[in-house]
Amino acid sequence: MKVTCRYSFQVQEEEEEMDEVGRERLEKKRKKELTLISILRLLRPYFWPSKTSSSASLNRLRSVLTWVFVLLSKASSILAPIYIGRASSALINEDYSSAIINGIIYVSLTLFSKIFKECQSLIYLRVKQAAFVQLSRQTFSHLHLLSLDWHLRKKLGDVLRSMDRGIQGCDTLMNYGFLYLIPALFECVSVCVVFGFKFKYWPLSICIFYFIYIYIISTILMTLWRKKFRKSLNKNDNDYHEKITDSLVNFETVKYFTAEAWEEKRFGDSVAKYQNQSVNVQASLSALNITQQVLMQACMGLALALSVVSTRDRMECESIADEEGLSKQECDGMEAGDFVSVTIYILQLFTPLNFLGTVYNALVMAFVDLGNLSELLAEDADVVDRIDAVDIPSSDEYLKGRHEKDVIEFRDVKFRYPTQPVTKGLKGFNLKMKRGTVTAIVGPTGAGKTTISRLLLRFYDATAGSIFINGVDIKSSTQKSLRGLIGVVPQDTPMFNDTIRYNIAYGKRDATLQELEAAARSAKILDFINSQDLGWDTMVGERGLKLSGGEKQRVAIARCLLKDPDVCVLDEATSALDTITESSVQEALNGLSQNGRRTTLVIAHRLGTIKKADQICVLGDGVVDELGTHEELMKIEGGKYKELWNMQLKSTKGEE
Repeated sequence: MKVTCRYSFQVQEEEEEMDEVGRERLEKKRKKELTLISILRLLRPYFWPSKTSSSASLNRLRSVLTWVFVLLSKASSILAPIYIGRASSALINEDYSSAIINGIIYVSLTLFSKIFKECQSLIYLRVKQAAFVQLSRQTFSHLHLLSLDWHLRKKLGDVLRSMDRGIQGCDTLMNYGFLYLIPALFECVSVCVVFGFKFKYWPLSICIFYFIYIYIISTILMTLWRKKFRKSLNKNDNDYHEKITDSLVNFETVKYFTAEAWEEKRFGDSVAKYQNQSVNVQASLSALNITQQVLMQACMGLALALSVVSTRDRMECESIADEEGLSKQECDGMEAGDFVSVTIYILQLFTPLNFLGTVYNALVMAFVDLGNLSELLAEDADVVDRIDAVDIPSSDEYLKGRHEKDVIEFRDVKFRYPTQPVTKGLKGFNLKMKRGTVTAIVGPTGAGKTTISRLLLRFYDATAGSIFINGVDIKSSTQKSLRGLIGVVPQDTPMFNDTIRYNIAYGKRDATLQELEAAARSAKILDFINSQDLGWDTMVGERGLKLSGGEKQRVAIARCLLKDPDVCVLDEATSALDTITESSVQEALNGLSQNGRRTTLVIAHRLGTIKKADQICVLGDGVVDELGTHEELMKIEGGKYKELWNMQLKSTKGEE
């Protein structure tokens, strides 16, 4: 009774601990929400790119020049209307030479504005390329830093979409936000300042400011209103395409039940709904365009009326000044030619704002994609090297002058996956492995066999206890040195969609052809490679689909041999093979482990493959239940290993 209570208390305590972990994860998720700082961090390569194919200094110069050309383009377009106004005033005053000069200045500034705009676009292409490369590499590198647990929980398609759309979202925000919308708003403010200080007529400036404000708000509100029509249109578009596809795929069924008329009616109704929504979308677009034009023309009409009033006041002031012999310079207001300037200014202001609805939609989607990318980059790696991490020495260095030959030790290791219940996982696993020996781990499915290999490779860190390799606790070692000592032949051999040469040479990327051939010969796959038309350049296909299971396993063995590791992990390397193929692959595996100095850990599914192992570890309930050679374990009456052996033996005889 006491044991039960203590156990219940322990479970409750661990569940409370899991709740605490859940709260921490929730807090981390809140911190990953998109902020101004995270946006600027993502956009940093566009403002201050690093080295790519060009030097960092050249990329940054291009970035600076992009903004220089943006300013020059806007400055030219803001100044240009002033000179066409002066040209008009000079023409009215019959000062033809001045009219020609100001007209030429107007044309030149307009031309320069266009040229600077194109220069900005051309230079920005290089900045965009550099930023794309930098962001892509940063994201790709970050994904490789994340834990195996994170990758197992995530869908690869979702991750790739977040990466691609996030980087595209950065580019959209730069194009539409920083290089289009912000300069356009800057121009609006500048024109209001020009009307106030240059023309000295603040009513006109205030008029323009409020009309632009109303124009922007109206466009955004109507764009949001139009979104429901666009969503409905897309839904009906998918619906009628699904109906036609479904009907034609079931062509025979339609004929069986003479349902042609019924199918035609269903399809016709869907098309009619689609067309109705298409009309709504077009009608709402027309309403948006009309609203924009009404506001633009109202602004134009009121601005021109105010210009006339200001011009009249100035002309009356000048007339009085002539009569009284006073200076005309003291007269405020606009000149006659400024009427033309106002017209051009308003046309220039509203032209970029005509696309505000499209820009707004693009920016909203960009912020959504940026949020996903920011959340992806904010993911923390579960396994990281310590600041004072050390490299693990080779077995030769470690064992020099030592009598003890233990190179691997699991010392009271405890671990369970976050998704596992508290009763599962390793609960105090202890095991020692001597150099040059073969250790096999067996046990029922879910006992933790593969977990042990993952902990050894430090894909996860043990929650308690330690794992030592060559005298170093792997938690205090660098991951690079740890994995550099270990070679793996997994159950499901991963293959790159490349040549056989590339896949085998992945074990040692600078290997010579002689080294490749030696590894392939030892793995019993050299004859197969030489029999192919393209030999070493034969493509293996996506995930190695062009190779059989046995051929893929031999490639994995050759890759491991080429790496020549101190420790080799065979994770159920023959469990998916037929008996004949397994026998030939097992021969290659024996060559991999029996070199006198390589320590081998075998995760075994078929017990016949580990009969000759130096020690066999039987896992049960997260601890070592039995340990010994095959002969020693078979002598234990009622032992788990003997039971597993007899079950497999009976199963094999049944198949025969």
